[in-house]
Amino acid sequence: MNTCQIDHLPPSPTVRQGAPARASRGMDLCLSGLLLLLLAPLLLLALAIGRPVLLPAWGMHGAVVARLGLQLPTNRVGRILVALGAAHWPLLLNIWRGELAFVGPRQRGLAEDMAPATLTVRPGLVNPWFIRRRTAVDFGTEWQADADYLSGHGLRRDAGLLLRGLLVTLMPPPAVVTQGRVQLADVAFDNVDMNEALARLGTLLDGNKAQQVSFVNPACVNIAATHRGYRRVLTRAALVLPDGIGVKIGSDMLGTPLKQNVNGTDLFPRLCEMLQARGARLFLLGGQPGVAEGVRAEIARRWPDLCVVGHRSGYFSVAEEGAVVAQVRESSADVLLVARGVPSQDLFIDRHLPLLGVKVAMGVGGLFDFVSGRISRAPMWMRETGLEWVYRLLKEPGRMWRRYLVGNFTFLARMILQRMGLRRPQRDTLPESPVTAGPAGKPRLSALLFATARSAQDLPVAADLPAALLPVGCQTLVEHVMDQLANAGATDVHLVMSDRPEGLRACLGDGSRWGLQLHWLLAKDARRPYGVLLNDTLRDAAQLLIGHADSCLDAAALRRLQQDGGMAMHTAHQGQLAWTGWAAVSPELLTAPLHDLDRMGLEHALKALAHPQTLCPAEQLTTVASAEHLLPASLQRCHDDGSLVVPAAWIVRPWGAMSPQARVHPSAVIAGPALIGPGCIVERDVELSARVVLTRNVVVSAGSRLHDTVVLPDSYIGADLDLAHAVVHGSRVMNLRLRVESVLPNADALLLTMAPESPPRPCLASRALAAAALPVVLPLLAAHALGRRLAGRPTAWQRTPAVVGRSQAGGALQLARLRCPWPGTPSRSIIPWAQMAGLLDIAAGTRCWWGARPRSPGHWYALRPEWQHILANTPVGLIHAPVWADNLAHEAEAKAAADVYWGVLTSAQRLRHIVQGWTNLDRRRDLHVQLGPLPHANSAHD
Repeated sequence: MNTCQIDHLPPSPTVRQGAPARASRGMDLCLSGLLLLLLAPLLLLALAIGRPVLLPAWGMHGAVVARLGLQLPTNRVGRILVALGAAHWPLLLNIWRGELAFVGPRQRGLAEDMAPATLTVRPGLVNPWFIRRRTAVDFGTEWQADADYLSGHGLRRDAGLLLRGLLVTLMPPPAVVTQGRVQLADVAFDNVDMNEALARLGTLLDGNKAQQVSFVNPACVNIAATHRGYRRVLTRAALVLPDGIGVKIGSDMLGTPLKQNVNGTDLFPRLCEMLQARGARLFLLGGQPGVAEGVRAEIARRWPDLCVVGHRSGYFSVAEEGAVVAQVRESSADVLLVARGVPSQDLFIDRHLPLLGVKVAMGVGGLFDFVSGRISRAPMWMRETGLEWVYRLLKEPGRMWRRYLVGNFTFLARMILQRMGLRRPQRDTLPESPVTAGPAGKPRLSALLFATARSAQDLPVAADLPAALLPVGCQTLVEHVMDQLANAGATDVHLVMSDRPEGLRACLGDGSRWGLQLHWLLAKDARRPYGVLLNDTLRDAAQLLIGHADSCLDAAALRRLQQDGGMAMHTAHQGQLAWTGWAAVSPELLTAPLHDLDRMGLEHALKALAHPQTLCPAEQLTTVASAEHLLPASLQRCHDDGSLVVPAAWIVRPWGAMSPQARVHPSAVIAGPALIGPGCIVERDVELSARVVLTRNVVVSAGSRLHDTVVLPDSYIGADLDLAHAVVHGSRVMNLRLRVESVLPNADALLLTMAPESPPRPCLASRALAAAALPVVLPLLAAHALGRRLAGRPTAWQRTPAVVGRSQAGGALQLARLRCPWPGTPSRSIIPWAQMAGLLDIAAGTRCWWGARPRSPGHWYALRPEWQHILANTPVGLIHAPVWADNLAHEAEAKAAADVYWGVLTSAQRLRHIVQGWTNLDRRRDLHVQLGPLPHANSAHD
């Protein structure tokens, strides 16, 4: 046993214990006695194999007490007891004897000083400083935390602190921080504490360059995973601060502990104090109308000497951004706070930072709502235990449920994958352009992209479809172009369009996912759009990169073109040089009349400028000049190891790659190289030989074989078809060898166009009823799926494309993937697993409770035309009209007859049948009379 010499200090003044102290002491006696009784067997075992340890420490009234502990052996039993915390169980004896308490200021060793106030109460195991340290919100000092506790401690507060202490013990204890930068998924942030963050902000205010400051929470990490522009903004920011308990949990999971949770709400009062002391000027931008005024009033109340030089709500359009920037610049503010949400606020700051005239611009999210009082902040006990997100969820469930209930688990999944080494951060640093800056501060590089060229005539697509919207591999051709422009260092892209401008806008958005600023221009004549080259807005660029979205140069070729200038050429047929459609010119040189020039005329005009010609290798150019170029263009880009270049989220296979939203049956044979895009379904016994691309929402039915084929979006391929050397789009097939296009009739149900029209959806009450049953059904379905998977058998249901309606305009079928039983499954089983799984379809709005049976397109077209007309307006249901047949050969027709009968009933008749349950056999046998004469009426009774 360890012994020590204890020198007693002079006794401190006697302090009378009041009722709260006696109540807390009673709680300590009861809990310690109960725990000693429950842990007695294990505690006796630990005492038998371990060695007691006594550590002298300060107690109440300055008395020195021996803190009890155990030193356990390193054998198996000892390790188990250490894992259970047995080394600290003897502290219960200290608590039971009154030397310690469960809740109180931290017990300090003899070498540490004691504040006079802490001598009046017993030291404890749990205290506010212990909780704050675990959740990384330990702002201020430990003495301040103790003084806050002593100002109002009692039984109720002690019990609350004890419960919170038990909760935060699940988090890792504070560790020594060695890393100044921490990488969470695709975002790197500065690992600083509150004081260091304020010091960094002071340094930025002393500088001569405008700087951006951002905060990172789990929602930001999720957004950055799919938003390339936002990732680049965070990369360029001068200071990225951790915000939220989720960031701390993620950092601990990766073994890079966080110094402090430097969230914007706790930073704001300290920032205002610093700005007031420095005499800095502040501008408030964001929030709903009236919120910024509330923040200004609160600042005037708490920091009267802090100068707020302007404020404005965050509700303004892109067209008004110039006026907002001018207002901020004219205010001569030093610090700008922008509260417009992520990523809008950060993208706004990044776009206009040099023009704002401020030293520091910070995106602060929902800070204004808290400061103004529009939304109350969580109580202190929830903030200290990392439960502020629960409070926000309860306050705004409609707005926050997806962010917290879905987003938090998505964030944790990314952290787990990163910890296991299965996910690498995406590097999105913006390369420096080799073009030098122009005079008078002109932008270094702007691109003028013409998306006016239509698709090649031999492609089986609409005649007015721009070539830029053609699917090439994993994305459209214009998206490939945007990727390469961003990698080449372009900042602004002026996009000229003519046909289908709404399709281009839907595809590209505002360009922020590439970190580009898009400017939209509309040309009346798609063949002669080059008059925009004389637009005054293009004269601000030091160099103008002219391109056509029907061809794509890779980033290396674009950077070389920027550096050398001139025109990019490639080797065409018979060794002749042809223009790729890309050139780099100075806007001042474009003075000739360009309004009446076509593409060939523009080429001659550029050559007349005596521009040099740069030869572009074939592997750096992607173009779709004809149908035969579509397949090689889709499979052209490869890594150094020969694997295809695909998005990071795609699943790489030995034969190629597939989207996570695609489904491939295990029995399908794929030789590769092949690409299978999102929404694609490859059914059983399908053979995909060499060079096959399924772009998006493609269904390949069982037994079909594809070779050297591209299938364009929203196409259905029937069963047992052979397609080779073809481009397929719906019912249109272009044979690349014969150069002949064929159009198959829809009645054959071989090739179909799956039009993306929305079928009628069930009523809200039906969906709500199905959703209410899901908490009971989902665990059963999960257990069934797990059991079947372990047994090597498929689930009792499969998701198959089924006809849920037909377009009134074009007659195209409307398909949905529904959960249906496998073919040959008995209709009446002990547990209707497939019907239980169908509740998910009802909740999703793709199926009703009562209605027709789901049918494949082939079965649909096998019906009579008049029956098709009736069933086109009959919703597909989970529960169907009962049917039987004397002859199995007529069962399909009997089911169709029952569905048609259900479709022609009125709502009242349907309700009566549901209530009666169709138990009257005679009523069922009279079905053929109500429908009229049917084929095989003698066998199809219902």
